[in-house]
Amino acid sequence: MPLNTSSLLAPDGARSLPAVSVVVCLLGLSCAAPVLAAGVLPQGGAYVSGSGSISTSGNTLTVTQPGSSRGVINWNSFSIGKTNTVNIDNGAGATLNRVTGGTPSMLLGKLNATGSVYLINPQGVVVGQQGVITTGGRFVASTLDTDNESFMAGGPLTFSGQSTQRVVNLGNIGSTNGDVLLIAASEVDNYGNISAPNGTAEIAVGNKVLLQDSSSSQQMFVQTASGGAIVNTGAVEAAQVNLQAVDGNIYALAGNADVLRATGTAVRDGHVWLVAGPRGQVILAGNIAAKNADGKGGTVDMDTGLFTFWGDFAKVVAGQWNVRLPTYTFDNGASRSFTRSLNDGTSISMTTTGANGQSGDLVADQ
Repeated sequence: MPLNTSSLLAPDGARSLPAVSVVVCLLGLSCAAPVLAAGVLPQGGAYVSGSGSISTSGNTLTVTQPGSSRGVINWNSFSIGKTNTVNIDNGAGATLNRVTGGTPSMLLGKLNATGSVYLINPQGVVVGQQGVITTGGRFVASTLDTDNESFMAGGPLTFSGQSTQRVVNLGNIGSTNGDVLLIAASEVDNYGNISAPNGTAEIAVGNKVLLQDSSSSQQMFVQTASGGAIVNTGAVEAAQVNLQAVDGNIYALAGNADVLRATGTAVRDGHVWLVAGPRGQVILAGNIAAKNADGKGGTVDMDTGLFTFWGDFAKVVAGQWNVRLPTYTFDNGASRSFTRSLNDGTSISMTTTGANGQSGDLVADQ
């Protein structure tokens, strides 16, 4: 089941619980859990592929990986206290951090990297309200695992597993030149800010997820569905945005603000994908905006079994909005939202497939 957002958000949309309390609620930890202590830094790290050094000085842990190489570090735990910092100096390379112990990763402080950082923890990953992640390359947080050989080879990666824990962002995750990718089998929740102005921001929920490189399109694809959920009440802004919860639910909720914004680059058109599949559902209570780098055009593709507007705020602003679903009934709220989108210059194409025993009809329910 998705997280009850009313327990986290005050009526005006502000978070009503302090960061540590929210983290405790999300992963069901005791308030006395040592992982929440202010002095926490990653523990027990050792390279198992590639090479580099790990050192600690005061409240800062530094990983130094030579050149632009790739490396894999296994850790007993990987958490960052609210006054602490982890710096990963890996050039334009990539470092995979795998947690083998039994505690979730609580990122309450700062994580900085010159290149790409992958964090795998089947016990869950939470970025706290004051947590700040800044990378030059990709940032990947996953409760599903991948193999070292594929990672070191630099090719496509398959993430798989049965973990029921979540990836949660309450803070700020940003990549200056790469992507932000969040992966889980059960649920991914974003209540904070995600930014990837020169890459893609992608969230995938499934038991098996393929990650591959693309300079012009989406990069994550759910290969085995889990029926999980994506809950987004924060802000996601990137050249392209991709949310995939096949056979599950996508909740895009942000009041009258832009919940998803694709801005495009010189090599990437502004594009948003919402993929829930014929047995899934998309619930929209916020604006989606997709524009190319020149401020024109942009595309939103939505593939879902059910599509629901919540409230009177939602609209899609793009050059083209493509909706694919088994059948659809226009009530008054939906009609107003589609009208607002059309009035903002969005061309809408709706295809009904008649899948799952549905009629394939478009019905006006006035």
